[in-house]
Amino acid sequence: MIGAATQPSAAPLLVSLFAALSAHFGDYAEPLDEDAIARLVEPARTGDSDARQALYAQHVERVYRTVRGMLRSDADAEDVTQDTMLTVLTSLHTYQPRAGTRFAAWVTTIAVNTARRRFRRRRPEITATGELPDVPVERTDPADVLDRARLRRALLAALAELPERERTIVSLRYGADLNASEIGSAVGVEPATVRKILERARVRLGERIEALSNPDGGQR
Repeated sequence: MIGAATQPSAAPLLVSLFAALSAHFGDYAEPLDEDAIARLVEPARTGDSDARQALYAQHVERVYRTVRGMLRSDADAEDVTQDTMLTVLTSLHTYQPRAGTRFAAWVTTIAVNTARRRFRRRRPEITATGELPDVPVERTDPADVLDRARLRRALLAALAELPERERTIVSLRYGADLNASEIGSAVGVEPATVRKILERARVRLGERIEALSNPDGGQR
């Protein structure tokens, strides 16, 4: 049970559930700090394959988590993720660092725009099962696995009920781990508006995840 989800603990819950959306494209990459990321960009621009692979590994799962929160299925999210990363790696010559804005914000802005272009006319829907890519888990209680799967499905269903702008902002916050200023730049709203939307959306998502994860299926 997650009865406290409508309280401030809704934020850690969303962090946890978005982390579980990871597609695991290839091997897990230990996160690098922003200085290390910046040192990869220049050689990647000039075609260094190791630097390009490192940038890909650092951002691909972040992109997937973000667009999976916005789109109707795993397959759509996987396609947009791969298109996004191809665009990122072939557009590095256009990247201009900005003070206070991380490389990840540039990457996930491309992801949002890619998702919007490809699925602008589609209303997000949850697939029949709501299943996500399998993640190998060792020595895990099957009951815990089922519980997390139920919560993941509830998250996706609750996200689908949000208006597009709110869903995008929530996905950028909890899927991409962007701050209010970075999100505001990505979606074209003021940081203060981003914070208000997130506060409202956290409450709504907490309530809906609680309802949808219950055995009765969250009947209204």
